[in-house]
Amino acid sequence: MRTFFAYLFFPLTMLYGIAIYFRNRFYDFEWFSSKKHKVTTIGVGNLRVGGTGKTPHVEYLVSVLSEVYNVAVLSRGYGRKTKGFRFVEINDRALEVGDEPLQMKSKFPNITFAVCEDRNKGVERLEKEINNLEIVILDDSFQHRALSLDLSVLLTSYSNPFFKDKIIPFGLLREHKNGYKRADYIIITKSPINYSMGDRVDFESNIRPKKYQKVFFSHIDYKPLYSLFEKESTISLEGNSVILLTAIADNKPIVNYISEKNTIIDKLEYPDHYNFTNKDIDKLINRYNSQKQENSIIVTTEKDSMRLKNFEQLTNLPIYVLPIGLTITSSVSKSVEFRDIILDDVRKNKSYSKLY
Repeated sequence: MRTFFAYLFFPLTMLYGIAIYFRNRFYDFEWFSSKKHKVTTIGVGNLRVGGTGKTPHVEYLVSVLSEVYNVAVLSRGYGRKTKGFRFVEINDRALEVGDEPLQMKSKFPNITFAVCEDRNKGVERLEKEINNLEIVILDDSFQHRALSLDLSVLLTSYSNPFFKDKIIPFGLLREHKNGYKRADYIIITKSPINYSMGDRVDFESNIRPKKYQKVFFSHIDYKPLYSLFEKESTISLEGNSVILLTAIADNKPIVNYISEKNTIIDKLEYPDHYNFTNKDIDKLINRYNSQKQENSIIVTTEKDSMRLKNFEQLTNLPIYVLPIGLTITSSVSKSVEFRDIILDDVRKNKSYSKLY
């Protein structure tokens, strides 16, 4: 069915591809202007629609760079019902600021997070209102070429790399795969934990990185489960049967991880950024009561927890959040660590992609 509609809309696809190509070339030749800001700007994004793991990588950058610099994060705030510039506060609701910015703010309460559709206006506002601001990390910014990034991080998933994909609707690329040349760093996300150096080198050869580009592999590190309403209350995944609730673009990694350790007795799956309703919560409660076994728990993601925590009727359920972290490695043995490389490049304020 998808192939049928892809061919049906083929003329529109061709027009879209041509328009994106010329838009990018106009920026490349500086016929369209990109605004440069006083603060160092670091963009994190992808070529593909959804599912590459931008949020944990932004969190990783925040944890590394905030040790040395005064950092702020600017997102669009996808899924929010508000408009314009807005600072993210811990007590905000996902509908006000977006689930991902709220998730990051809950992890880094002392870091400034803001949302704004217009990235240039958002950076200008942060420069104006945050004293001694040094770095702004921009979430999902790879296609926002009206803003001139100092450093650009391109993410592509191990299971769906951009070099095997096509432009929408024949694939899920937002632009032609040659757009990867604008990146300073390319990170292959959701990589296997036991991934040999030889396999990494082979995978990297398919990307065909330019001389100025650095390629890394990241894999997910799952952390201990904690209670949705009492973060200090943790529980082991082993020994508990699971009802899994997700509303993310790609839930395969979390499904595989839980399945390796325990039994998933049921799954409730919704579209990415889905806003849960009371009807959905009632369905979850009924499903739990009808299918629960001894030591059954409900497991959800950090992002989904931002939209679930406002439903008081869930307080009596054993619902837990599975947090994630990252390990980032190179395809070259004994290479300098990613954190050291980006700290050095930020210090130099040097963007290699300008060479392409």
